[in-house]
Amino acid sequence: MSFYTSLTGLNSATAQLAVTSNNIANVGTSGFKRSRADFGDIFSTSPLQKSSSNIGQGVSLKQVSQEFSQGNISTSGNSLDLAITGDGFFPLKSADGLQEVYTRNGSFTLNDQNNVVNSTGQRLQAASVDSSGKADLTNLSALTIPPKTSGEAVETTQIQLGLNLPADSLVITADFDRTNASTYNKSTALTVYDSGGNGYLATVYYAKTQNASQDSPFSKWQTYFFVGDTQVKPALQQATDNVSSALFVNKYGDVLPKSDTRVVPSSGTTEMYTLDQLQDIRASSPATAIGSGLTTVNYNNGALVGATTGTLSFKIQVDNSGVYRDVNYALTASDFDPEVLSRNVEIAINNVLGTVADTPDDVSTTAVNEFKRNASFGITVQFDPDAAKFSIASGTTGDASSIYITSANDKAIALMGLADNAELVVEASPSEALRGKASEPATLRGETMTINTTKSVLVTSANKDFFVSVDGIASKIELPYPTTYTNIDSFAKALQDKINTVVDVESGRKVTGVTVSFDPKTKQLEFITGTTGDNASIQVTGPADWGLSDTEMQFGATTEWKKLAQYTENGALQYVKNGSQTEDATGISTKTEWWPVYLDRGELSFDLTGKPVSPLTGMPFETAFLQGGKGALNMSIDFTKSTQYSSAFAVLSQSQDGAPEGDLMGLNIGVDGLVNATYSNGSQNSLGKITLANFSSPSGLRQVGDASYLASATSGIAKIGEAGSAGFGSIRAGATERANVDLTQELVDLITAQRNFQANAKAIETSSTMTSAIINIRA
Repeated sequence: MSFYTSLTGLNSATAQLAVTSNNIANVGTSGFKRSRADFGDIFSTSPLQKSSSNIGQGVSLKQVSQEFSQGNISTSGNSLDLAITGDGFFPLKSADGLQEVYTRNGSFTLNDQNNVVNSTGQRLQAASVDSSGKADLTNLSALTIPPKTSGEAVETTQIQLGLNLPADSLVITADFDRTNASTYNKSTALTVYDSGGNGYLATVYYAKTQNASQDSPFSKWQTYFFVGDTQVKPALQQATDNVSSALFVNKYGDVLPKSDTRVVPSSGTTEMYTLDQLQDIRASSPATAIGSGLTTVNYNNGALVGATTGTLSFKIQVDNSGVYRDVNYALTASDFDPEVLSRNVEIAINNVLGTVADTPDDVSTTAVNEFKRNASFGITVQFDPDAAKFSIASGTTGDASSIYITSANDKAIALMGLADNAELVVEASPSEALRGKASEPATLRGETMTINTTKSVLVTSANKDFFVSVDGIASKIELPYPTTYTNIDSFAKALQDKINTVVDVESGRKVTGVTVSFDPKTKQLEFITGTTGDNASIQVTGPADWGLSDTEMQFGATTEWKKLAQYTENGALQYVKNGSQTEDATGISTKTEWWPVYLDRGELSFDLTGKPVSPLTGMPFETAFLQGGKGALNMSIDFTKSTQYSSAFAVLSQSQDGAPEGDLMGLNIGVDGLVNATYSNGSQNSLGKITLANFSSPSGLRQVGDASYLASATSGIAKIGEAGSAGFGSIRAGATERANVDLTQELVDLITAQRNFQANAKAIETSSTMTSAIINIRA
């Protein structure tokens, strides 16, 4: 019996030796877990036997189990090498997809299908993630690392070019030819992309067409855009202001943005006007009646015949006042000179029209203000010696001005040619721009008053004197004193009336139409002339009490306007219909007051400081059809960051919003298992999250080789969770977990197994010797 007992000891020692040898052999296997042999004694008895006298029958191997302690971490250069620090296993699927396998060996590579696999082709499982990186643990699939993006190509629609175009570049007058470098100054190139991510070389050429001058203080460059060998023409572009509000122009050439409340955008078909064509600047002019040419009978050798005696008379109506006024002038000895007669008749007209009483407001009708100024001011009379014609101009400029002259007597007809004719009737022009806009009067604002203006004001000997100069007529005036005015407004009215009584003692010309008002907010007096234009002037000086001690002469201004010229192309008038340029005038609006104003196609403009003037938004281009029927591109180029300085040509910035499909450039796996891929087109994609599996009894897993395991009834089913969460370790990329085998311990176990084997062998030897002795006794 002892022979068989010792034999079980030999078998157990051999098993322990085998387990220890296996541990030592796998000391370099990534993710390998040390095995341990568990033994139990053999003891058998029956119910009728005395158990205290039974002898054990040896030892048996109960199980070989794994110790799942943490192995050391070894770094590597492969981003797909993964190590688990803590509890958990990598979930894998067999190559056929039928078997679920678990391992701590994180040495992974990519197969031909871009799946992450181990050396046996088992695929690493990962959970899908949303845009925030949250994993769906119910949806595990093979982790795939695509080498290129798919469906991420972006078609180019916007190009940004920030350039410095040299200010000293020569103006190119030759027709553009991209094959001839002398027909353009500079060029730039970049790659644009279609919707499939295919790249095309785009080239922009720049030709300087104008240097800044006094007439046009802008430098201009023409651009030419090519995609491959195909030229892409600039599209029609409406001008904008510096906040990208579209610009419109009225009949006087006033350019205002759409955001201005005065602008009412047009609709339908409209005439086409460009910003560059708004160059015909004109001074606003008055309505002018022209008399007939004088014959030699009445005008000879520069002198008027019969102009020294008699009375010259006619009727005149100015600016649609509705009433003709009689002008009568008694000729003097000096009126043989046409210039003298012009001046004297001018004075006579202004003295009549400037003193017409206003229509007062009817206080009984509170809903309507009937006040109307009936007087007219600033009428001028001139003589043209070459044409021998007199002309009489209304005092106001612009298309609202008008003048009518009729009922001239014989003297007026003979000396001034005022016989009724069409040229003596000049109507207002409510629709067509002929004479421009109303000019500005001279306006004088005094300084802040030092007296109390909230109650009555007192004129005394100390503050009664004023000096007035209006349109060249100067005089001292004096307000009655002592006088108490109930308020400052009544004082202003008294001062106004006094100014309008001034008469030029030499010519007899009266000052008329000056208004005086008080601004309670600024405590200043304001003086405005009745006349307008460059010849209007006013200065009023007086005591500091009234804020008039340090005033200066102020002048009016003759307004300017721009004569519109409709854009033509090849001699044909151009129109705009639904945003497209056309020669078809069908459906043109007759009620348009504000027209869109456009830029010259493909043109860049810079001011004298080198800053861009136009365009101030992206320059659109017509559809670019790609060669070979590969599709089309619709693009615009933003030149707003470009400059024109004296430095050399430079590309300051260059970009475009298209992108090709991207090639894999880098891979990052976080400690939570989130896999992020970076591609050459700049996109970053979350490909999934590597999950971990754990078991209630990991030692119950079934080994299948390659440091891999299968779940069993003893281990329990796998629990899937995110790395770093409760019950699961974290993942370290670019590293592997070494075997948890301790060679020192294994060598000690090896010696122990050897001694156990030797001892059991000795026991067998002893048993054999005893058996031989018994046999010999019988012999």
